[in-house]
Order: sequence, then C-alpha cells, then structure tokens
Amino acid sequence: MLRRGRVPLVVSAVIVAMALFGCSSTPKEPAVAPKVAPPMISTEGILKAGVDMGYPPFAGVDEGHEVGLDVDVAAAIADRLGLELNLVDVSPSEIASALESGKIDIALAAMPITDAILADVTVAGSYVSDGPALFSLASSATADATSNASGVGEVDPADLGALRVGAQKESAAWWKLESDYGEGFAKEYDSLRAAFQALEAGEVDVVAGDAIVGAYLTRDLPRVRYAGQLAPAVPLGVSVAKDATELEKTVRDVLDVLAADGVLDTIRTKWVGSLPQLRTASTESSATP
Repeated sequence: MLRRGRVPLVVSAVIVAMALFGCSSTPKEPAVAPKVAPPMISTEGILKAGVDMGYPPFAGVDEGHEVGLDVDVAAAIADRLGLELNLVDVSPSEIASALESGKIDIALAAMPITDAILADVTVAGSYVSDGPALFSLASSATADATSNASGVGEVDPADLGALRVGAQKESAAWWKLESDYGEGFAKEYDSLRAAFQALEAGEVDVVAGDAIVGAYLTRDLPRVRYAGQLAPAVPLGVSVAKDATELEKTVRDVLDVLAADGVLDTIRTKWVGSLPQLRTASTESSATP
C-alpha cells in the first residue's frame, strides 16, 4: 500500500493552485442540473466525497481552505454530475464502512485500486497513478528543470547498492529498499521533506520516496529533482460502495470524460508540475515485445 507520511502543505504551491483553479472549498452553483439523486447518493443535490485531509498534496487544509489533488478531482466529478460537493475527512481504513453507511458516496483518499479491492469496495475508475520514485540533487535550478522535463539524468535502481540512499521510515519506498537490500540499508528520516533536506546537505546521494508527494515538495526545493521510478506505479481509484452498480457506472463515465477532456491531466500538472507520467506494471507489460 502506498502509505505514507504526513506532509505539510507548501504555501507557495497552494498559492499557485488557488491562482489556477480558485479555492476548491468555495461553494458554487453546479454547472448542470443534477444527474443523480437518492438512492444513488445519500443526500439530494450533494455529492459526499471521502478524502484524507492529512495527506497533502492529495488533500489538506491551508488557511482554512480544503485543497489538494483529490479535492480537485472530487470537485470536477461533482460539477459534471450537477451536484454540490461536500468533503468528508476519512482515512483509508475507514473507507469501506463510510461508503457502506452512506457517510460518503465516493472515496478517493489516494487509495490504490488494489487496496480498494482488498477493502471490498467497488472501484469506478482511476484518476492518477503513483508509486515509489527516486530523487537526486541537480547542480542548479536550470539543470533540475531540464532533467524533469526530458527525463535525462535518471538514477538506475540497479546502482543503488553503491549509493547512500535516504528514505522516510516505513514509507512504501523504505519497505521496497528493506526488501531488496536488507534491513538498515537506507538512512531513515521522519519525513520525506527531512530526507530531501539531508540530500541538499550532502548526507545522502539519492532519496527514495512517493513520486507525487516528492514532486509536490520539490516546488520549494528547486535543486531536488525527480530521477526515475524505483518500482512500477499503481493506479489510484475512485471507489463507491460494493453494490452501488448505477453510481459506479455514472462515476466511471464521468472519469472517462474528464480524462478525454484533459481535466485529469490539468489537475495533476497543477499539483506535481512536470513530473513525467509514471509507468505501471500494465504499461511496462504492453511495451514488452
């Protein structure tokens, strides 16, 4: 499971986000007439979306405003359905019961599709992929921007054995390194930001961490750059209750439209900038002759 450390919202990133999209928590009239109603949703005219408000950049609170990648995706879904958005703070472990009880209608919470299936909920579709990645230090802000955009200068995971590697303790990347290289291989830090600061200080050569969270943090750390994937990414999904067949189809159709219209890509770019599209196990398999 892609979990997870707590990351404070980066003020400058939030300012950029608000400038692009406005505050997601500001009430507004739906653009279209409601397309779904009870019993498909629990409350007339309202889409209750579960997000993890303690996991920026997916969702968090900054100066009283609810912002994040998951918040924007939920808002886009609500808008296409002609519904007012009501965000509900839920942890991944609470999703199944919250959907079953009607506390929420849909759930995001940066939850991998594989975890949603294990939690016995139904996945309506994916909105972004995420996974363990590598980050290294660029010689300048210019070099960082060039490397991020072109993919030049990636670190080969096969070379990690000869490098000093840092990671947030008990993150997915940390567990991957423990499995591949043995206990104590990576230098442990309390947060991914702390690991990045150690990278800038020359304490480690490379940092392993969550791709989306890491790309978000690099907005305030211009010398730290994405340097490739540590493992295949996994799709994160929008879930509904197990037997919510009609809502599943409706949300799936909306996600397809948001993807086709470029809305999902726009939201992703808003929060992670030039982070390349991540390879998943399925895309790697399809690329194999």
